[in-house]
Parts: sequence; structure tokens; C-alpha cells
Amino acid sequence: NHPQYTAHREQLLAMAHARPLKAFVFAGCDGGEGCTQVVREFAQTLAASGLRVLLVDADARSSGLTHAMAATGADLASLVNQDGRPGPATDYGRGQVTVVPSPSVPNAENFFTTPEFSAWLDAQRGSYDYVLLDAPPLLRFADALLIGRVSDGVVILAQAETTERDALTRARDLLRKGSVNVLGVVLNRVRNPV
Repeated sequence: NHPQYTAHREQLLAMAHARPLKAFVFAGCDGGEGCTQVVREFAQTLAASGLRVLLVDADARSSGLTHAMAATGADLASLVNQDGRPGPATDYGRGQVTVVPSPSVPNAENFFTTPEFSAWLDAQRGSYDYVLLDAPPLLRFADALLIGRVSDGVVILAQAETTERDALTRARDLLRKGSVNVLGVVLNRVRNPV
């Protein structure tokens, strides 16, 4: 249980105002920011506090979360196309994490713009306390922006001493121009002093 992740949850709750933020995307700028690790640890921290979390590998290109969690079962594309329910959950503390493997699709951009994906994601909001999606880098692929449009927003990942300020600004501007809610930035791998 990381205190930083608990603080992130409190910040998200404060941002929600009257409507709960339940489904959001995590994406780095150029890649290599540690996005998969952060979203996985955030999901486990939420679950340890007694929540039910759906963790979705939305990166059809690298499938990093699928490999890191040794996720099995129906992949995201199969669940969306069959209007299916995700597989079994793993207990973490008082809560649970359910992992959905990355989609096997030839064109991820088309997949994330379908009404079926939007409807499936909306249905998961009703079944879980949080739905967290691990997406590919914002400046390389359109996936995070497209998913961000049908979720509650995007959390941008930056790596301390590596991610350029210009890349972070371009990622933020890209999301804003795409009418996607920017929920915040996580600065990963920070050393003291910053």
C-alpha cells in the first residue's frame, strides 16, 4: 500500500465533484515512463483498501500489462464483441483486481471508436468501483485519446529526469484539443531531491 497512490485516489475523488470518476486511462508521453507499473500498483492499492477494480490492458501493441500480470482468459476484443464479463478476480487485501488481457485486433484505433467498446466500458462502470485502462503512449498512437473520449479522462505519466517538458506539453495539448479530460500527471521514478 503506497501512500502516494492513496493520495492520488483522494485527489481524484476531490476532482469528481458531484459525479464519480470511475473509468480512466493511464498513458505515458513517448513510452518508457513506467505506465504499466504505475497503473498496476494503483489498482492493487485501491483493491487493498476494499474496492473492486477492473484493470484493462488497452495496449494491443505491447501487451505489457497482460505479461506483467500473467493475465489469461478472454481478451478485451472478445469481451467487447460478445458483450462478455471479465474473468475471475484476484484478492488484494480486502478487495479484488480483475485483469483483462490486451485485445487481439488488427486496427486498435477502429476498435476503440466502436459503439460496442463504449457500451462495454459503460457497463463495467456499473460492476466495478474503478476501471483502469493501461494505454500506449499518447504521442505515438491515438488509442489513449480515443479511449479517453469514452472514459472519465486520462492520467498522463512522465518520468523524472527523462520526459521532456515539450513532450508533456504536447501530450496535454493533444488531449485538450481532442476534448479529453486531463485528470492529472504522475511524475514517476522521482529521486529526492527532485
